[in-house]
Amino acid sequence: MKKKIFTTSCSAVALAAMSLIISCTNKENNETTQEYTLEDNIVTVPAESPLTARLSVETVKPHKYNQEFATSGEVRAIPSNYAEVGVPFAGRIAASFVNPGDKVSAGSPLFSINSSEFMEVCRTAYDLRTEMEQASRALSRTQRMYEGKMASARELEEAQAEYDIKSRAAANAAASLKVFGTDINSIVPGEALIVRSPIAGVVMSNNLVNGQYVKDDADVAVVVANISKVWVVANVKEHDFSTLKNATAVNVSVDALPDSLIQGKIFHINDILDYATRTAEMIVECENQACELKPNMFCSVIVYGSDTEALLVPNSALRRNEDIVYVMRVIGNGRYEAVKIETGVSVNGYTPVLSGLQPGDEVVTKGSFYLPEIQF
Repeated sequence: MKKKIFTTSCSAVALAAMSLIISCTNKENNETTQEYTLEDNIVTVPAESPLTARLSVETVKPHKYNQEFATSGEVRAIPSNYAEVGVPFAGRIAASFVNPGDKVSAGSPLFSINSSEFMEVCRTAYDLRTEMEQASRALSRTQRMYEGKMASARELEEAQAEYDIKSRAAANAAASLKVFGTDINSIVPGEALIVRSPIAGVVMSNNLVNGQYVKDDADVAVVVANISKVWVVANVKEHDFSTLKNATAVNVSVDALPDSLIQGKIFHINDILDYATRTAEMIVECENQACELKPNMFCSVIVYGSDTEALLVPNSALRRNEDIVYVMRVIGNGRYEAVKIETGVSVNGYTPVLSGLQPGDEVVTKGSFYLPEIQF
């Protein structure tokens, strides 16, 4: 019995000794294999860490750089070359004169429409014009009689007052006709109103049918547009303004023409920055004689700036945390500091640094992804 207890006691001692050895070994291994420490966005890599051999650094230097940036855009018709023509009042379409694809001039008839309301306005305008003409003749006759001392001053005043009243009424009626886009000299009583195109262009759509009854709040009846020139509207990020300021050329590409670049010119840059997106709207005007750019097409816009000097870093040095771009800058003694930077458009594997670094700074290039992600 004593031997068994001894044996058990010896086994317990051996087990405890083995556990102590394993614990010490693990502690020694943990201390030996520690790769880095992180504190206040600074990563420290001990000299004996295996991570040291995996990191390469490069000195940041100024290089000649051809500024450019790319953004997305949308093709739109130029507002002054685009017209959505609606019906001026509720009525029945007497005739539709155009079809999609037809070329029209400014003033070309698009459709005609009948309405009892319009006919009443026309009748009133004619009646008031006739009354004004009669009052004008009466005034002229009274003036001659007054000069010949055959009419009194009171009679002349009454004739003048009558003419003034009729003249104002006729003018108001003429103004009513202008609401319908016509005037008293171009209409024929009892005939339908002819609605004409306000611009020269091509009929894009015509939703009217002869004999159709339409309400005054109906959708657009006819669309006319001239797209021999179009606008491409794109948003420019805040950090690309320097390139935009020195822009030398603009190219537009669309999926429909994958092998073609369409030249454009900057027409306008909005002076107000969108607070949410930190972008400003840019309008690029493009010649479009072949009508290859169609309104509502999505496109890519590339803006080329003048040659300049910039600090370039390899793309492998760039790290991202949501919208923040940063690099790991060498600060000595195995320490690397995370530095936020503003960048331009990458070219040939290198990216220009617009702010955040100085010439002579060293940044981690090869192996940067071995370092921990930084939370700013």
